[in-house]
Amino acid sequence: MRISRLAIRNFRNFRNLAIDPFPDNGVIVGENGIGKSNLLHALRLLLDPDLPYSARKLRTEDICEFSDRSLADGVEVRIEVELIDIDESIGEDGTCDGCFVNLNPLTARLTYVFRPRLGLAAATEPLGRDDYEIRIFGGPNEQDAPRRFSDDVSLTVLPPLRDAVNELSRWRGSPLQDLLEARPPSRSALDTAATDVRDAMDTLAADPAITGLAGDLDTRLTDMAGPRLDVVPTLGFASSIPDRLLRSIRLFVDTNRTRSVGETSTGNANVVYLGLLLERLASRKARDLIVAGLLAVEEPEAHLHPVLQRQLFRYLLRNETSLVVTTHSPHIAAVTDLASLILLRADSSGATVAACAGHANLSKDEVADLERYLDANRAELLFCSMAILVEGPSETYLLPAIASTLGFDLDAHGVIVADISGTNFGPYRRLLGQPALNIPNVVVTDGDPFSGKRYVAAGLTRAAKFAYTFELEQEITAQVTALGAAGGKTDPTDARLAAMKSNVFVGVDTLEPDLAPLLADEMIAAYQELDDSDSLVGRFTAAVESFRVGTSDDERRAELLRRIKSVSKGRYSQRLADHVHGTDPQSLLGDLELTDDEEINALDQVETANLLLSAGTYGYVLAALDRASWIIRGHSILQILNKPESEPESPE
Repeated sequence: MRISRLAIRNFRNFRNLAIDPFPDNGVIVGENGIGKSNLLHALRLLLDPDLPYSARKLRTEDICEFSDRSLADGVEVRIEVELIDIDESIGEDGTCDGCFVNLNPLTARLTYVFRPRLGLAAATEPLGRDDYEIRIFGGPNEQDAPRRFSDDVSLTVLPPLRDAVNELSRWRGSPLQDLLEARPPSRSALDTAATDVRDAMDTLAADPAITGLAGDLDTRLTDMAGPRLDVVPTLGFASSIPDRLLRSIRLFVDTNRTRSVGETSTGNANVVYLGLLLERLASRKARDLIVAGLLAVEEPEAHLHPVLQRQLFRYLLRNETSLVVTTHSPHIAAVTDLASLILLRADSSGATVAACAGHANLSKDEVADLERYLDANRAELLFCSMAILVEGPSETYLLPAIASTLGFDLDAHGVIVADISGTNFGPYRRLLGQPALNIPNVVVTDGDPFSGKRYVAAGLTRAAKFAYTFELEQEITAQVTALGAAGGKTDPTDARLAAMKSNVFVGVDTLEPDLAPLLADEMIAAYQELDDSDSLVGRFTAAVESFRVGTSDDERRAELLRRIKSVSKGRYSQRLADHVHGTDPQSLLGDLELTDDEEINALDQVETANLLLSAGTYGYVLAALDRASWIIRGHSILQILNKPESEPESPE
């Protein structure tokens, strides 16, 4: 049995959340405060048999602030869960009797409703929580209360494991209590142990120091409270009554029973606590106390090393048939099947909505490639507010440096530059786009105009594939065809402008030659630090200077790329990024001289991108960063021109 659909209306962050279909195992990610814990609590309101009635009765703060109504004027909170994969062989169908809404596949529905009591929905006076009723019912008919469901199906929610030592130190409420009561030692073993404990304590009590301490304490208490105090101080280390002896059992973390859970690391203690909780759930199933179990784990990564996070999560996936996990950990997200990922994010009103990676239109091979990429490279792609997709490591170092110099701190705004190690942007765009994760993104790709001496416009051809509409694809394709017919001797600007309408920013050549007119001095300085050959430094300098003055040719281009490759593109880009930091922002905008506030503020994002593209061969990089700035900050990077040099960017 597993969740196949979840709908939450008017509860906390959720005005109208729907996850349909719900994945086999749901891994829920999202920024702080977006509602991951609230989603689990919504499940508890409906499914947790241990949640008391009083906790199911909502308060003012439980009502979604984005709802059309409040608690005072008659809001209705509704939570629906549908369940499939109901195993008839173990009686799950009997548990769901009266809850079915579909027979193929066999589907049961449970609903929680919190609403004004009959006759109060139209009341003119403000309502309070005592004016509300709670209804939990199965199937489509509100009159059908699920008779056995809460007894036979257990939702176990494991909270963030941050104080396992404290939880295990208390007998009442500890999972160890349930396990020992379910699987107690034999009576004879308890009696024998109690006798041995009594003998050991008698031996200890006979020691003069112990006897003297107890006697001194007895005298003091008598002097303090008089002879009517019914206390006889006696020292010992455990109760010798067999039934109470069971409560003295503690969990140790070594075979010699010398180290308690409190003496191990917080992370190890959390794993032990989680193991006890899972063992308790398994014990309940084994004793037929429940027919099925649904497991929700909140932030299993707490205090755990990244390698252990992965190992623990893989174990949960392998052993739990219906699992919901909330996490901030890119390490857990990295080993999650794409189909399991659910991203919570705020919509335009501020209410939380869900986006599912499994909704992306991806082939089996594309899914496998993306999962390998997320595992090995950038799982934070799933946690970002925006992504800039690039071909290689050079862009991942240089774009953040250029953006920072222009007053746009990508990290601070949750924007990541994701190196996909190639030009196959299609699967990434589909994963990040609608109807999947719906994360804003732009693509920065090389122009790659020639293959040998043949004009192919590879970058623009790629851009056509990623166009948002069929009409844009046709427009770019037609322009590429015309450029090819002219042998690349006509201006490709119109095609590049068309590609920008789909947030694809195409270079003129490749990154380094395109940036050379903008960063000539920085490029030369970076190379000088990596190559001690005066001859090679001279050849590199000459190649860069030819791009600065507009006299470059194929040989100079080849020399520029050859020299960078010789010192490693990634290493060179890192060094170049260091030189870009602290550069005068005006120098990074080329010949653009917009100094009038009104002139800059009057431009929209299409106009600023078009303007930046015209700045030079490097303009597409500036235009891509500008588009990201519009999407995330709501204004252009050109506003840096209106700020005093020492003025920091205002926090958003």
